Amino acid sequence: MNIEAISRRDWIRHCAQSGTGAALASITPAVAAAAQAVSTAGSEYNNYFGDLHNHNQVGYAQGTLERSFEVARNHLDFYAFTPHSYWPDVGEYDGRIQYKWRNGFAVAKARWPDVVRLAREFDDPGKFTTILGYERHGTAEGDYHILFPDLQGDYELIENLDELKAFAKQRGCILVPHHPSNRLGHRGTASASIDTEVSPVLEIHSEWGCAEHDRAPHPYKRHTEGGRWTRHTLQHYLSEGHRFGVVASTDDHLGYPGGYREGLAVVKAHELSREAIFDALRNRRTYAVTGDRIEVDFSVNGAMMGSELPYSRNREIRASVRGWDVVDRVEIVKNGRVIHRDFPVDRDPGASRWNEPVVVRFEYGWGPWPALGWGGTADWDFTLQVEGGRIEAFHPCFSSGPLDEFRRDRIVSSDSRSVRVQSYTALKQRLDDYSQKALVLRVQGDASTRVTVNCTKPTKCSLTQSFAELTESNEMLFTRPFPWESAMLHRVVFRDNWATSFGLEDEGDGAQADWYYVRVFESNGELAWSSPVWVEAA
Repeated sequence: MNIEAISRRDWIRHCAQSGTGAALASITPAVAAAAQAVSTAGSEYNNYFGDLHNHNQVGYAQGTLERSFEVARNHLDFYAFTPHSYWPDVGEYDGRIQYKWRNGFAVAKARWPDVVRLAREFDDPGKFTTILGYERHGTAEGDYHILFPDLQGDYELIENLDELKAFAKQRGCILVPHHPSNRLGHRGTASASIDTEVSPVLEIHSEWGCAEHDRAPHPYKRHTEGGRWTRHTLQHYLSEGHRFGVVASTDDHLGYPGGYREGLAVVKAHELSREAIFDALRNRRTYAVTGDRIEVDFSVNGAMMGSELPYSRNREIRASVRGWDVVDRVEIVKNGRVIHRDFPVDRDPGASRWNEPVVVRFEYGWGPWPALGWGGTADWDFTLQVEGGRIEAFHPCFSSGPLDEFRRDRIVSSDSRSVRVQSYTALKQRLDDYSQKALVLRVQGDASTRVTVNCTKPTKCSLTQSFAELTESNEMLFTRPFPWESAMLHRVVFRDNWATSFGLEDEGDGAQADWYYVRVFESNGELAWSSPVWVEAA
């Protein structure tokens, strides 16, 4: 059957959540049984992926409002457009740049009725959830975006942060600190201003970079501030006693929600509704991913991510991960220190390699380097077809650039044998100079299974490889001679390398509250972080 646009997310989500069996990786015989049942603490919840922080020309960024909602609905479960709306302590700057911001704030105020109207029109309970919100800049106290629990359309630009927090508590809103790791007084999140009652989650990754700690991957480098300040990183806030859950979101300024590598928020909820999303945020049943929609479960003594536990000397820790590429390692972090590493990348699938689905990635969009003065934006129309196997799940890796009002990345149709994609690529307005986008499949098959790429754009061309061939080597598809566009079928990834579950035991002396979280590294550079679990002092 073809999956129409309105139900495509249901198909992707159903596929991604099916089959939660896990590869074994226990460190002692005493916890071998735990590895079999690792995901029970979160198994009653679904994982929903969305963007809670995104910008367009309603404010001072780029891209139309309508396009943003269309892009979000095409590949996300939930979306909050958060226009730049005000800056109480804005200064006077070189080049009178402050007028760019002030003009943007005026645009946001004038267009707010359009934002409310489109949020209501696009909201589709159970299939796609919209959230109203907007952003408050703060030189001294840091930047926050406010998220509303309904679509009433409030627009309360309260300048004093304490008064804004009081309003948010009364109204049921959530304030999310973002790009926290700027220095104090330079739009970094001031520790003294943090109130986790109204700010239960921290945005630790976006197009700015990663704020986990000051030596984490993805440093702050895309803006004018001076990089990450140690005292404004997640690990430092946790060491001070602040109890944040974590999310990621894009903070994209090209009007493209959910851009790959820029960050996604993941909530664990019973259903896809605004009420369920807010319940997950308030209770820190959340985690953060950079791009790949990695599935993560994490618990301590049976309590899932975001929980606070009474003191217990003995702690049974469980983690389960289902990635979309080779999982290089999974780390358990306690009080800022890694206490255990699991290495799925090193496992040999052996004779059982075809008993479980494999991951196949088609990456497309290499093309003329702009310095050559060749080419422009390439349009892609291709179908991935599987013969002798079954597609069990897939997700697109669509990214924000290049800015184009008339093109869309979208899944045209899909079933258990094929997925058709229309997309576009160019090496301009690209995060870290990645021109490529991708489609990733989980396929149940064997060595004889064949995958074929049939392109009608940018040129008519095709590539067929068996899984046996893709076990030994990847293969390229060249649409035209150098230097025109090309693509790649990556080597297959076996389940033992893309999924893992394990358990371990730890102890605490009760001298202080301890915090634990899980961190995931895929070999392609994509990451995930769970919200912490806290165990109280004795």
